[in-house]
Amino acid sequence: MIALFVIVVMALLAAAMGRFLTDSSEKNTVEVRSVRALLAAQSGLEVALYQLFPNRPVAPSSNRCNLVLTTLQFNGNSGLVGCQVAVSCQEVPVTYNNQSSTGYRLESVGTCGSSDLNSANPDFAVSRTLMVEAYDGGTP
Repeated sequence: MIALFVIVVMALLAAAMGRFLTDSSEKNTVEVRSVRALLAAQSGLEVALYQLFPNRPVAPSSNRCNLVLTTLQFNGNSGLVGCQVAVSCQEVPVTYNNQSSTGYRLESVGTCGSSDLNSANPDFAVSRTLMVEAYDGGTP
């Protein structure tokens, strides 16, 4: 009787430890995808800022937000495979030293993973959102 009790208790402990290991593995996966999504969102902001304010002078445009790409895929980058970025741009009025100018509000949403429930191996997606406001600092 005691041997049966010990066997049952040990089986319950083994099952609990297996579940703890599975939970730990899933948490690590979420953490890695979260960091990748954050890096993808930061990369999207950097690309959008370069498109708004390139190193070379460009002809002024009536709406510079049209220069910003709205989606980016990272197929060529092995660190961000499976990640994508959606960037939105909005013009905002800026007043600096009593002078009005046009600023830009950029929002970047980086998403890694897939949430397609119809696939053979359904997965989860993690996203991170970053926002930045910028203006060229020149005289309007």
